[in-house]
Amino acid sequence: MKKILLGICALGLFASCDPSKDSVSAPAPIAESQLSSDFKYTQLAMNDDGTYSESTTGNFFKFSSARVVTIYRLNASGGEVILSKGSSAGMFILKPSRGSDPNQTFYVRAREFDGSEVTISRDVTVEVPGDLTLEMKIACSDSGSKIWKWDTESFPGQWFAGAVWGNLGYTPGDAETFINDGNGVWWGCPPEDLTGQLQHSNTGVATGEEDSRAYMVFSEEGTITTYDAGGNQIRKGAFEIKDYDGTRKSVNDVAWSLGTMHTDAATILFPFKINGGGATPTDFEILELTAGKMKLVYADAGTGGWSEATWWAFKSESDGAGCLNNYDKKDWTWDTESFPGQWFEGAVWGNLGYTPGDGTTFVNDGNGVWWGCPPADLTGQLQHSDTGAATGEEDPNAYMTFDSDGQVTTYDASGNKIRGGAYELKFSADRLPMNDVAWNLGTMETDPGVILFPFQINGGGTKVGHFEVMQLTADKMKLVYAPDGTGGWSEATWWAFKAK
Repeated sequence: MKKILLGICALGLFASCDPSKDSVSAPAPIAESQLSSDFKYTQLAMNDDGTYSESTTGNFFKFSSARVVTIYRLNASGGEVILSKGSSAGMFILKPSRGSDPNQTFYVRAREFDGSEVTISRDVTVEVPGDLTLEMKIACSDSGSKIWKWDTESFPGQWFAGAVWGNLGYTPGDAETFINDGNGVWWGCPPEDLTGQLQHSNTGVATGEEDSRAYMVFSEEGTITTYDAGGNQIRKGAFEIKDYDGTRKSVNDVAWSLGTMHTDAATILFPFKINGGGATPTDFEILELTAGKMKLVYADAGTGGWSEATWWAFKSESDGAGCLNNYDKKDWTWDTESFPGQWFEGAVWGNLGYTPGDGTTFVNDGNGVWWGCPPADLTGQLQHSDTGAATGEEDPNAYMTFDSDGQVTTYDASGNKIRGGAYELKFSADRLPMNDVAWNLGTMETDPGVILFPFQINGGGTKVGHFEVMQLTADKMKLVYAPDGTGGWSEATWWAFKAK
């Protein structure tokens, strides 16, 4: 019986190999109409609980196809951005960047055995994130992510200068006196000394946030992630800025808070109420919020004037555009306190040996500077200008206004316009290499001759329009110009400005 079955199988096997009985032909090329018929999709939106439901403006697309397909969109320059590749079913996300047109097109491509391709398109309407509010741009930068560190330059000139956390008498006067002069501060602690303040924490254990290099990342998605100096995550939580319109609210009859930063408990760096037995507040009053500075205060509801409150001081140096124009407009003037302690202290324009060392040594110590001139003495340097005539910019109180629309305007001390033009900033949070040293933080391109005293030193009246950004914080800006190809220690020109 077994032998009979094997024989039948063998006959069947040989029969199936007869080309006259079983002929396979190549499939016909697919037509656009066929791919359109084969490709199906459902547009979905994500619900708060993580499930999906059908939506005519959703950002998620569940698809199926009778053939393997590649799905893509086109970017602004016409390049393909792959959304799904080499699948006959699945889900892809179509979420344009902030400010994009909600009417979007995606493309579906099928490839045949002979190498030919057929592509169809689908026009859809999707949700587009709205522009960030001003306060979220300042907190997170226009890029959507921003680093905040301990402000170890807080309250300069005060006995507690460099402190970042401490206590104060609540509403000791208006907020400006606290921000500028530390009015009301009883005590403050620098980052490294926070290890001696762990009795205020909820664990009594150091986490790494007690370090001047610890930092937080604020994200436009509404999260704060804290890290130690080595980049190891400490904690993460949500945040929201409430009641912010740029004006101060009255508290205890003084102009005080700009709004409220609400967070999950224990989210920010060293998030503890002083003398609070480990309490972790969730609602902080915003006393200062600029592109480079943030000061927060916590006081229990109903706290009276001069009763105890807790304060925090943070800074950011990663948001060049925000520091330059504060996402609105910002005035800059000559930095007559430049290079303190150097023989050229207070100089604002001069020459230097290009790339004499890394950029930080130039910014902090004036490394490489050959000569410098204070503003009032610029009237004696008009041989470097294109006209030889004073314009009013040779005054310590002359200033420039940078706005978020990409325009810069210079004024004399009385506010009379001298000149104006366009600018473009390309900023890097880390120093870029030049002549084998870590040198600039990016570049600023302007219409030639726009900034204050915009002349190349010993340049025969050359008006500069290309600057290397050496420093750009909320308070300080230093620029350098050197012709392309300038070698180490060859002559370059420098400028020093400060926020007005």
